[in-house]
Amino acid sequence: MKTILVTGAAGGVATRVRPWLREHYNLRLLDLREAGGLAANETAIAGDMTDRDVVQQTTQGVDGILHLACTYSLDIDFEATLDANYRAQLYLLDACREFGIGRFVFASSHHVLGQHRVEGFAGDDAPVAPDGFYALSKVFGEAACALYAHRHGLKALSIRIGNADEQVADERRQHIWVSGRDLAQLIRIGLEHEDITHDVVYGVSRCPAPFFHNGRAVALGYAPQDSAVDHLAPAFLAREAMPPSAGPGFVGGPYVPQPLLVRTPR
Repeated sequence: MKTILVTGAAGGVATRVRPWLREHYNLRLLDLREAGGLAANETAIAGDMTDRDVVQQTTQGVDGILHLACTYSLDIDFEATLDANYRAQLYLLDACREFGIGRFVFASSHHVLGQHRVEGFAGDDAPVAPDGFYALSKVFGEAACALYAHRHGLKALSIRIGNADEQVADERRQHIWVSGRDLAQLIRIGLEHEDITHDVVYGVSRCPAPFFHNGRAVALGYAPQDSAVDHLAPAFLAREAMPPSAGPGFVGGPYVPQPLLVRTPR
């Protein structure tokens, strides 16, 4: 088995994809705290990816990187994103260059398009319109992947993840939901498909009236197995029942009504 470094390995998204990925790879799990529930072919490492020495130590000897870690919140300010979402991204990509790691899968987000209104949304063809500083850092991450792909031949896949919760909470998320199994399928495409250069796909399962038809993912062989309508939460909210603070009219939902905070660094 190839060995894959997973950042943010103790988080919710990693917890949902790990069972599907460890069937195919040895997983080296990096997070600020050790990930639990380890299988025989998983190794947990507690470390901070914003420390370049930690990145150097944990990336040596791996065949690919799945970069899930980031810092985010609805009201995050720009300064709070710099270390985890900008510098650490470059440390990881540069480790690929230095150690000859050939594959990089980046967890981007649908929030890079979040400011678009749902009505008339162009889906896969919509131009970038980040809905906050978290989303802006994801735009940077995609661009950084493209830089290293074209400059150094890294095969990189950016997955604009929709909603990866266990259950679908409301109608907006019903259009962008993704299961752990389907997301793991996309990750494997990024780690294995020969036609990857730097590609952007959408992390969505089968959804009613989908925001994204995911044409590039389908062309790469993606065939989602799970459906959003089978995973509605008991308290599922239709669009007309969603409060304005949930941003029901925007692709990015609750991130859009939040103010932008640019704080002076200390």
